[in-house]
Formats: sequence, structure tokens, C-alpha cells
Amino acid sequence: MSFDFVAIDFEIANYNLNSACALGIAAVRNLEIAESKYFLICPPTKKFDRNCVAVHGITYEDVKSSPKFPEVWAQIKSYFEGNYVIAHNAKFDMSVLKNCLFEYGLDFPDFKYFCSISISAKACTNAGKSLKERTKYFGIELNNHHNALCDAKACAQIVIETVKRCGKKSFENFIYVYQDIEQKEFKDLKPQISFNGFNRYKNFDRISVSEIAATTETFDNTHPFFEKNIVFTGELSTMSRRTAMQKAVNAGAVL
Repeated sequence: MSFDFVAIDFEIANYNLNSACALGIAAVRNLEIAESKYFLICPPTKKFDRNCVAVHGITYEDVKSSPKFPEVWAQIKSYFEGNYVIAHNAKFDMSVLKNCLFEYGLDFPDFKYFCSISISAKACTNAGKSLKERTKYFGIELNNHHNALCDAKACAQIVIETVKRCGKKSFENFIYVYQDIEQKEFKDLKPQISFNGFNRYKNFDRISVSEIAATTETFDNTHPFFEKNIVFTGELSTMSRRTAMQKAVNAGAVL
């Protein structure tokens, strides 16, 4: 399968980078997303770190019946043959891929990869480097951040928009003109083994339950949240986590 490039995004179960629990793929042809795939993956162990779960919302119960990585790889390895591969903060996703391949004794594919941060820098100024900040800059919707498919598509769209804003007709022409954008060989990657050193989740809004207390003394006992236990995971699209937690406890919920 020949594409302009293939954008990928992994989510992990814990701080070991062989613990992929979700993968999104967006394959681009003629500067349009031509194919996309989403997989839940059962990692090598049942351990799901609560901080990771708080970001992507995936638990062991969600993936226990999902295929292990080798089964997924059998379905997707052709996307990595003869195509450029791109990810946002590429070292993270490429390290996850290499660790998963190593975990199961699978052959390493031979491909070149790019980071969409350095690519999109050619078309944006005064914008942060996170996926959320770059999509906002380009006016790209990111409705379900940390869903692997949503993030893979957003990464692809960032690159597509960059190529267009730079006045290039193809991704191949873009990288030919901007030869200072580093393209790396996957076979040469010395991957990180654990999450230490990566800041993928550093901006996640972690709030202790002890910080939230009801600001009202009276409650409506007919409210659907009244005396219900509520857990917040992932990011919220219309309000901050703190605001949502406050609204919940003011309705009588238990966090």
C-alpha cells in the first residue's frame, strides 16, 4: 500500500513502553486521509497505571478480550512498508512501536519517520508544541484528545495543512524543499524502555479529590448525581476538570 505518509498514535497502559493499549492509524494519499484504523490492544500485563487511565480512559476491562500486539501487527505492518511514518512527538510513538515488536520477537520494519512538531513548525509561529496547541493554531478539530485514532487523524491533518500553507503540491515535494526537517531511520532508533524522560502527559490537569468541596449547604435529592459516586477520566471538551468536579459535588455527588 503506497501513501504520502502514515500518521500513528499509541496510548499506553503503564509506564513501560511495551504496554500499548490503543493504536490509531491515518494513512494519507494525495493530501487527504484515505484510510484510517483503530485498535484496542491487550498489553503484556494487566497493569494499568491510574495516571495513564486518567488520560485516555482505557482500563484492563476494556481490552482484556482485545488482540495482543502480534495479531494487530499482522493487520497493519503493510502500512509501514515503503511509506513515511509520522507521529506527534515521534520518539514516544516510535519507542512504543519498537518495544512492542521487541516484546514479541517480531522483525523490525525498515522505514523513515518524521515528527509532526518539526514539520508543522514550517507553517506556524508563536504556537506551543503540543498536539492540542498545534491543532488549535491550524483550526483543526480535536474533539476527543487522547483517543488514538482522533490523535492520529489530527497529526495527519496538521501535516496536510502545513504542506498546503507552504504552497507545496505533495508531501514528497515538501520534504524535498525543506531538507532541514530531520527524517530518521526506524532501524536506528534506540528506544526508551520506560515512560521516564517523556512529557506526553505533563499538561494533564491532575486534581486531588480533597481539593473539591461543595459550596452549597442544600442539595436537590432528585438530581441524578445526588449521592452517586463519580469518577472523571480523560479530558473534557467544554469545561475544565476542576469546574466539572465542582459542579458534580454541588449536585450532591461523591468523588
